[in-house]
Amino acid sequence: MTELIKLKVKPEASTGKKADDIESHFILACKNLDASIFEPFIEEDQYFEEMDKYRFLASLKQQFDWAMKRGSTNTKVVPGRCLMCKKGKLVHELYGDRNTIEFAYAINREAGHITDIFLCNYSTSRERKFEGIIQYD
Repeated sequence: MTELIKLKVKPEASTGKKADDIESHFILACKNLDASIFEPFIEEDQYFEEMDKYRFLASLKQQFDWAMKRGSTNTKVVPGRCLMCKKGKLVHELYGDRNTIEFAYAINREAGHITDIFLCNYSTSRERKFEGIIQYD
């Protein structure tokens, strides 16, 4: 099973314009498969859950590299829902050039604050994909 990757956002960077910038640039980086777009919005002492800033960026780049190896040059964002650890939570599913899901990330906001960002390993698109396999095998 793939490791759950989370980025904890500092309380002072979790509201207002800073939080909006973190979210919008994270999504932009995912759309363009370019972690360097997101890097300037993470503080050097940003709080992470079991992962420092550079390990998180490396894991993000790894997701992007895998998508590019499968032929994607960019992605489009489609809303989905987590079906596992944060069941029902909104996730951003990223579809590549082949119109299949490449990866999904959740950006959790609670009471107006960004609380974390993490890779979703089982979202609604993956469920539809598995249902299709089951139906046609």
